[in-house]
Amino acid sequence: METIPMAGNHAKAPVESGIPSSRRPFPCDECPKMFTRNENLRRHKRARHRRAQSHDFKCDGCHAVFARSDVFKRHRDRCPVEVSNNHTSRPQTNLQQSYQATGPTTALLSTTEAPAASLRSGDQFWEAHGSFATDFPREFLLPSPVNHHHLAENVKNYFEHFHPSLPLLHRPTFTVASAPKLLLDAVSLIGSLYSTIPCSDEEVQARAHWRRDAWQSGQLELRNMILNECRDIRKPWVMQTWILYIIYGVYAGETTQFQTARAMLRQIVDAIREVGLSHQEIAMPESQSWLYDLDYPRGDESQTLYARWTSYITAESTRVALYTLIFLDSHVFVPCNFRPLMSSMELGWELPFPTKLWEAKDPEIWIRRFNEYFGVSGFTFTNDLLHRPRGLAAASLTMATQQLMTEAPGTEISSVLEASPLAAFCVLANLDTLVRDFTRCYYQMPPSYSDPNPFHILTQSQTKSVHMAIRNIGKIVKDMASTSDSPQYLLWRTNELFLVSLQVSLCRPDQLLIGGIVDNSLIAGMAASTHLMRGNFVAVRRSAPLLAPRPGGNEGVLALLSELSAALASIYGVNSEKVAYEAPWVTVTSYGILLCIWGALRRATTEIRDHLNTFNQLPRTSEPCILIFNTLMEATLLYSSTTRHNRDNRDPRLWSPDRDAFSSLLREGQLMFADLVKAFCRQRFVWSIGPSMLAVLRELPDDASCGSE
Repeated sequence: METIPMAGNHAKAPVESGIPSSRRPFPCDECPKMFTRNENLRRHKRARHRRAQSHDFKCDGCHAVFARSDVFKRHRDRCPVEVSNNHTSRPQTNLQQSYQATGPTTALLSTTEAPAASLRSGDQFWEAHGSFATDFPREFLLPSPVNHHHLAENVKNYFEHFHPSLPLLHRPTFTVASAPKLLLDAVSLIGSLYSTIPCSDEEVQARAHWRRDAWQSGQLELRNMILNECRDIRKPWVMQTWILYIIYGVYAGETTQFQTARAMLRQIVDAIREVGLSHQEIAMPESQSWLYDLDYPRGDESQTLYARWTSYITAESTRVALYTLIFLDSHVFVPCNFRPLMSSMELGWELPFPTKLWEAKDPEIWIRRFNEYFGVSGFTFTNDLLHRPRGLAAASLTMATQQLMTEAPGTEISSVLEASPLAAFCVLANLDTLVRDFTRCYYQMPPSYSDPNPFHILTQSQTKSVHMAIRNIGKIVKDMASTSDSPQYLLWRTNELFLVSLQVSLCRPDQLLIGGIVDNSLIAGMAASTHLMRGNFVAVRRSAPLLAPRPGGNEGVLALLSELSAALASIYGVNSEKVAYEAPWVTVTSYGILLCIWGALRRATTEIRDHLNTFNQLPRTSEPCILIFNTLMEATLLYSSTTRHNRDNRDPRLWSPDRDAFSSLLREGQLMFADLVKAFCRQRFVWSIGPSMLAVLRELPDDASCGSE
């Protein structure tokens, strides 16, 4: 009798040498592993031993090839070309016609196997790793020749300007020559937005037309692929492509594209549920095999190391894509007041692993960083839920969030979040979803006569738990965001702004949510929030008709004065050249914070003027309206274009008891802040958010800027 490690469980199981177990009748002829199904064995051989898979079944309609007869039959029943009984090729897109006109290129994926030693470079990773490029027609794997002379520039711009804000793709192994066509098109689409090459108006129009056509044809091709074979969503590159198309559709600025992107999100969520991809142990039983050196044959060390590295890339690519999808679902559509389609409790995947592992350029660097992070005790790891290498707190997004909402979360979850800004990013988005869910429930209940304050959303114990999470994760974020030369600085800065936005949600509930307003595009939702900022719709909705509306409603902002001032420094303190390339969701979050400050200034101005008209004197400096106005104006004067040059000299009108001097600041305050918001929009010109919101702000009546009610 001998013992071998079983897949998905590293406990030892007695098996007679050379005799298959009745429960696992398919043994591997190159290692001791055994499997319950033959397709699992074939997948194991392809991933671990790089044995090419023969494709025996080919669709006569779309020419897709399959290794399994059942998958082929299911595809044939759904293939629109096959159903039509004429067996003609699918209608060619402009991309495919152009490719056929130019002839074959050297960028075709190699189907030959290469020795392990030569497969360590990123250029040949895709050819060796079957999980990314099998079971698809050849046209899905060809680079697009459209806009070919700009392709290299677009890819370069993507990784230089967009990738640092969302490390969705594995950069060390991404190459233009081997990337699937649809993924390459998505990268090129987003990268083209960051182009700095001067061009004429005709060229600008031509590029815009190309982007619109490329996005439309690409998303149709992608969605038809999943309609024909839902299991293709398991391919990491398919999910990555899907996410990039959603991001482009949401932030491109056109209402029709936004609605299509929303439908794409619904379709991918349904596909993930259908194939069980949201549960790690079901979708990828061997997703943690790269952690254990025992799972790999003890032969050529370079071969074993490369196999572990590629196994890690496959599992982590899926993990990062799923967590990014959770973020998109919970945050991207919030400005329109859409409810998330997925719950974090559905996602049964561990938190993303350290960013340094994801950025390792080759297997040698990767294993060195792996040993630094996990130590050399990898042989003692188990796959049991309670004995994971990073502890139970990192086992899922829900467990991580629950752990943070305690007084002593422990060092395990802290080390996980410090090592991965993406993990912290998703935890903050999950906390924000939790607060919005509480808000939605609370404002459907009748008002409390003993406590008519419209800003108490949670119970005291619930508020304490959320504040614990904010405090615990805030310590990590503030420490990591202070280092501007860090490779992950942009992600940590995003987390810093997300943290302030979460605190705002606790004190100033989203007025679209309270009012039950749902818009049909991102820009429409942000425009509606801008108009609602001018009033106090939340207090009216919560108290009327049983309770008299409160005239102020700035109580919640008092607790945020320090955070809002720091947020202004984070928003306007960044280099103006870099700020244009920030991620679009950062722009949306920052704009929401600016609206909160603007609304607080308006309400404080109104209260001060009412006090002047009633008592003919300024309120005391300890009054909330004076505290809020002076604190926020002090931060505004530091970044206003009219006073920025004079930062060292403090404006004497601040905190002044002189009525005439203070009144002049009161008149100029909101106009100055309105100009500051417009400057914010002018600087964000890459995506459609900045120009669109600038047009909305210019259409506001003058009294919105001057502060008259």
